[in-house]
Amino acid sequence: MSKHAKTVLTILMIGIVLSTSTLLISLWLLPPQEQTPTLSILDENQQANYPTSISQYSNITLYVEVENLMGVVQYFYIYVKLASPTTMASSNNPSSAPLIQEYQRIVLHGGSWLFSTQLNMTTLGINFRLTFELWRYDLATDTIDYTGIWVHLPLNVTVS
Repeated sequence: MSKHAKTVLTILMIGIVLSTSTLLISLWLLPPQEQTPTLSILDENQQANYPTSISQYSNITLYVEVENLMGVVQYFYIYVKLASPTTMASSNNPSSAPLIQEYQRIVLHGGSWLFSTQLNMTTLGINFRLTFELWRYDLATDTIDYTGIWVHLPLNVTVS
């Protein structure tokens, strides 16, 4: 093998070793993927095109989706509440508004749960927040715990 070919081969090998070690180090140093569920809502056409004002006594259809990325099977609860600006949920506290509907399901790790819900809005008002909170059953403590995850739809309910 010629001196030139040996030099090219050496440079090539050094490049392969450096790129491989850089890739391995970056993968090793990456923070672990956060194990958390996701919660989202969609309109009746399964799009992010939400009504902001509806007539009293009219129905609203929404799709709710929960994805389990927690590493283990989870027993999830969705609590639906009609909150006001003063009774809104936060990441630390659930909404203090009364419960309108409740849904529950076991979701495998990596799995998702998509369902539709139809709500009949009977209470007149402006600046409501139709709130969906994600709760989960904790087997270790035998309690249903708020995950700190919620979504809401700002809504005005007006006279028909």
